Amino acid sequence: PQDMGRVLLNIITNAFHAVHENSLKVKSEKSQVDYSPTVSINTQLSPSGEGIGGGTVLISISDNGPGIPDDIKDKIFQPFFTTKPTGQGTGLGLSMAYDIVKAHGGDIKVNSIQGEGTEFIIQLPISD
Repeated sequence: PQDMGRVLLNIITNAFHAVHENSLKVKSEKSQVDYSPTVSINTQLSPSGEGIGGGTVLISISDNGPGIPDDIKDKIFQPFFTTKPTGQGTGLGLSMAYDIVKAHGGDIKVNSIQGEGTEFIIQLPISD
């Protein structure tokens, strides 16, 4: 539970950071866009076949921040990769989150559209 708590805290913190930065950007541009920073968390239980037991839980964390540029999407789970300014990020957060989810037999994926937002989907097996 502590490991998964760290994973969720890291992704949620990143989402809050993204929407905050996007909010500052919209304000500095004095845009006419009505921006409301939003972070959403959804869960879904996907049971396995009848009588088999187990199943899968899906945890989705999404934000309406600036999104992740296509050219760095494949790097975000690498150790020491960060998009934050020097001194503000270690680059270990998403790398460790990835390792923790994999160690628990799960998977983590990212869907992001630049200018629209980002969604992280964590898939974890449930055992009886």
